[in-house]
Amino acid sequence: MKLYRLLIFLTITSSFIIITACGGGGGGSIGYGEVIVHMTDAKPLLPEGAENVTNLWITIADVSVHKSGGGWISLPLEEGPPHTIDLLQLINGNTTEIVPPVLLEYGKYTQIRLIVDSATIRFDNEPTTDSPVVIPLKHLKTDKNFLFDVDEPKAVNIVIDFDLSQSLVVTDPLGTPSYKINPVIHIVRAAEAATIKGEISQGSFIVGQNAEVTLFIPSTGIQGGYEEYTKIEVSESGTDPTEFSIYWLVPDEDYRVEIKFDPDFVNGVDFSEDVSANDVKPGEVWNLNEGISI
Repeated sequence: MKLYRLLIFLTITSSFIIITACGGGGGGSIGYGEVIVHMTDAKPLLPEGAENVTNLWITIADVSVHKSGGGWISLPLEEGPPHTIDLLQLINGNTTEIVPPVLLEYGKYTQIRLIVDSATIRFDNEPTTDSPVVIPLKHLKTDKNFLFDVDEPKAVNIVIDFDLSQSLVVTDPLGTPSYKINPVIHIVRAAEAATIKGEISQGSFIVGQNAEVTLFIPSTGIQGGYEEYTKIEVSESGTDPTEFSIYWLVPDEDYRVEIKFDPDFVNGVDFSEDVSANDVKPGEVWNLNEGISI
């Protein structure tokens, strides 16, 4: 199958070279550039009732992009379609390629569409158990506004962050829980992605507790307010200090970081820092607390 895709890609590339080489005629040549799509997830803090989850597989039916002035273009998947990946293996900045290099016509693209066909969750029980995850519709379609230009042969590498901390919904966590996916995705060009990094002193951790790190963005509905963007948990690493990072952030945006060392204490925030858009620059790392351990 991969050989087949390679032959198709080489054929398209050869046609592209012939088109651009010939030019000629009255109309001029059509340009094509390469697009690649990867998927990732943070080390998500999963909701109550899903704490002992080890794997969460989603099956992707389609990834499409919308061309300005045109229509939707379905992109080839790395395997399939459909293509199944385990989101909980894609943490700490790791990604997997879901759309291999594909040639798209020069132009402006304004949206990305992700269609999820099914999902399965696995628990670290004895014996190991798998449970289906409810997909509200037969195919769960998520459209996300995301502007990118294809205007040169150089590849446009796009990263989709499928945020399980926001996407996984647990109902009746105190009884017999059931699980549902409402995809929340963040999209960024890989070359422009920013990172927020921090260090937690060994003495700040509470025995038996993981730290809860929540990232907020300015609220679109409340002036001066913030809304949750993503949430991760940080386990003590055994070395002092414990480092953590929040990857694949959209640059040039304002963020607020809050850390709780005792998440069970509802109103307790042990550390908070507002990070200005001027500090979250494309491709750069911002160090919390001026690089000093928290």
